Amino acid sequence: FCELVSFSGLFCHILAVSSAHCQCQPGWREYQNKCYFFSTDVKSWLEANELCLEQHSNLMSIQDIQERVRCPNAQTATTLDKEIFWIGLNDRVVEGVWEWTDGSPFIETLSYWMPGQPDNWGSDPGEDCGQVVGYSSGHWNDETCSAKRKYICKHVNCELAHVPQ
Repeated sequence: FCELVSFSGLFCHILAVSSAHCQCQPGWREYQNKCYFFSTDVKSWLEANELCLEQHSNLMSIQDIQERVRCPNAQTATTLDKEIFWIGLNDRVVEGVWEWTDGSPFIETLSYWMPGQPDNWGSDPGEDCGQVVGYSSGHWNDETCSAKRKYICKHVNCELAHVPQ
């Protein structure tokens, strides 16, 4: 089970108090005492963000190298290799200032952009929402937020996460 250790801003830090892992709801996958939901449906970034919030979670943020490298591998490699998933990365408030929807810090040294990204390609409104690109080794890309993609929700309090309807 998990114990809440501290709360700072919108980001909770949790700690496993035993060797047992957090119990994620059916349909969610556990990794390092966090629960992840890999959607099979597609939504715009805003729709995906809202759906994650309704499930007491956020679009996935990445806070350490292990999470960046290993968490997506919790999903079957063949699925991730062919897919693009929305994550919580965005620069919707200030162009070029990337942030996570859950309020956790954007750590530049952990960024994993595809070569030449982010590029804000295209006309207005540009590309303000981040995605992980499975066929590009999990590199990140910026895309227009209205594009329809699969998405990854993340929850750090395992007991509150529910499967989106």
